[in-house]
Amino acid sequence: MPYVVAEQQRETVEALRRRGTHAVAGDASEPAVLIQAHVARAQMLVIATPDSFHARKMIEIARTLNPHIAIVVRSHSADEAELLRREHEVEVLLGEQELASSMVRRVRNAAGASQASHA
Repeated sequence: MPYVVAEQQRETVEALRRRGTHAVAGDASEPAVLIQAHVARAQMLVIATPDSFHARKMIEIARTLNPHIAIVVRSHSADEAELLRREHEVEVLLGEQELASSMVRRVRNAAGASQASHA
């Protein structure tokens, strides 16, 4: 799936570009940055910032430019996650919950591999 990274750190953007990743420099809560990242024709916007104020601005800009865009947002707070889901109809991932789920999957995979090798 093609994607574009919006990042504030110019050095990170330059490193991404050297590796062949499409990237734009700037604050993605500014309309010009999301426009440059082609959000108007994107299928999905993934917001990884922990700053809920900036995340809300990105959601509003993206939905103005692309009303049917799917949006996935990172959150650290269950209360904030619920507000984002209710107010903006976005998918919200809670960092600690996702980490716990990933850890459980790894333990289960390891246990399954261990049992398979003993069979």
